Amino acid sequence: MEPITSTRNPRVRDLAALHRRRERRERGQHLVEGPGPVSEAVAAGVVTEVWATEDGRARLAATGVLTPELEVVPVAEHVLERVADTRTPQGVVALATTRTATLDAVVGRGLLVVLDEVADPGNVGTIVRTADAAGATAVVLTPGCADVFGPKAVRAAAGSTYHLAVAAEVPIGEVAAACRAVGQRVFGLDAAGERSVDELASERPPLALVLGNEAHGLAPDTVAHLDGRIAIPIHGRAESLNVAAAAAIAIYAAARAVHRGA
Repeated sequence: MEPITSTRNPRVRDLAALHRRRERRERGQHLVEGPGPVSEAVAAGVVTEVWATEDGRARLAATGVLTPELEVVPVAEHVLERVADTRTPQGVVALATTRTATLDAVVGRGLLVVLDEVADPGNVGTIVRTADAAGATAVVLTPGCADVFGPKAVRAAAGSTYHLAVAAEVPIGEVAAACRAVGQRVFGLDAAGERSVDELASERPPLALVLGNEAHGLAPDTVAHLDGRIAIPIHGRAESLNVAAAAAIAIYAAARAVHRGA
């Protein structure tokens, strides 16, 4: 196959259009960048084709995921830069099918991490990665969150997007109601919380942990759906923690309860 060398190629424009959230939603597809995340997406069976420079193909081959069945489109470096979201995509971009889980499929087991209007895609991806590392069952995102399948979020998740179930654009009231119906308690991380994050470890699973917006925290409507609010003590002079850092502390505290005795 001859390499694609023109950024005016219709296939290039078609792929680059997936930088837009609306396009991703309508087509049910998204982009994955870099050999590591692409190899995880290939292993998950969601990749339909890979675009790679000569060096990028070699990097991807080193991960062991290349097979005769996987279509690899050779492209020039400047073409890949047009398709990619980053200036240095390491020579590999994949087109992937977006797969999301239903709410019913993710409640009632282990630890459910709920992102409520978390707006920064880097934070969304980082929290997905943390949830994966802590052994969470799934991640649910409410309307108003950054797109978990956007390029920056997928990149920040470093492949974890394809390791655990993800349900997107589910209102917090529906999440809480579904959890309550199966006996899953719902806690929110809140600076004004009445209990310490350390107490999560003594809770009986299954649990759901809600993380709020970077600037405003949990909305009053969200708080009304909770079984309790959990706070992280601030012992120094910092006013607060970044939501991704706070999420890591709280997710691992909840994970201790879930994995206790496992």
